[in-house]
Amino acid sequence: MVLALALFVLLTMAPFVWLLLSSFLEQKALISTPPDLSLASFTLANYREVISSAAQLAKGIRNSLIISGFTTCLALLLGAPAAYALARLNVKNKDLLLLLILAAQMFPAIVIVIPLFIAASKLGLIDTRTNLILVYLSFNLPVVIWVLRGFFYSLPSGLERAARIDGATTIQTFRWIILPISLPPLFAAASFAFIEAWNEFFLALIMTRQNAQTVPLVISSFAGQYQTIFGQMMAAAAISIAPIMLLTFLLRTTILRGFADGLLKG
Repeated sequence: MVLALALFVLLTMAPFVWLLLSSFLEQKALISTPPDLSLASFTLANYREVISSAAQLAKGIRNSLIISGFTTCLALLLGAPAAYALARLNVKNKDLLLLLILAAQMFPAIVIVIPLFIAASKLGLIDTRTNLILVYLSFNLPVVIWVLRGFFYSLPSGLERAARIDGATTIQTFRWIILPISLPPLFAAASFAFIEAWNEFFLALIMTRQNAQTVPLVISSFAGQYQTIFGQMMAAAAISIAPIMLLTFLLRTTILRGFADGLLKG
C-alpha cells in the first residue's frame, strides 16, 4: 500500500519536477538527447529573459486573474442558491433539471466551439474578457452546482425547521444558517472553478486575439514557427502556476474536506 502510494505521488509530481528543472536549463541542454543535467547546464537566464520582457506575461496574468476571479464569483453566486434549491426545496421536475445540468458537462469543447464563436462574433464579444467569463461560467457552473448540492443534501433538516420556527424565510435560512456552515465545499467549488478557468487553453485560443490573451496563450507564444524556446517557456509556466500552487497548498485541507463533503455525501 505504501509502495503504491509512493509510486502514485512520484508519477503525479514528475511533470512538476521536470517543469522546474527545465526552467533552469539552457536551450542546448534541453534539446540534447538525453537532456544534459550537469551543473554547468543550469542557469537563471531563462527567468531573466522572461522577467525582462514581462509586459506580455504580466498582461496574461492580469487577464487570467480577472477572468478566473469573475468566473469563480459568478459560479458561486449562481451555483450556491441553485444547488440549495435542488437539494432542499420542492422544485418541479428537479430530476430533469439535474440531468440537464449534468448533460452540459458531457459535450467536449470542440463540439460547441463553432456555435460559441458565431454567437460571440454576432454580439461583438470576440477578444474580450467578458466573452471568456461567460464561456467559462457555462462549463464551471454545472460542476459547482453538483458539488454544493451533495453537501446541502446531506445537511440535517432540523436546521431549517428550527429556522422556520424562529420566523426565518427560506432566503434568510440560506443566508444566515446554511452558508456559514458550508465554507469547506464553497472553497472546494471555488478552487475548482478558478483553476479550471486559469488553465483553460483551447477556448481562449479560439475566442481571443491580443487584448484578452490569458496565461496559457502567452506561454504558448514561446513556441515559434522554426524554434521553441523551451527554457523560457518553462520559466514562464513556473511563474504562472506559482499562485495556483501556493493557493492550493494553503487551502489543501479545506479543499479536500469540501470535495469529500460535497461529492461523497451527494
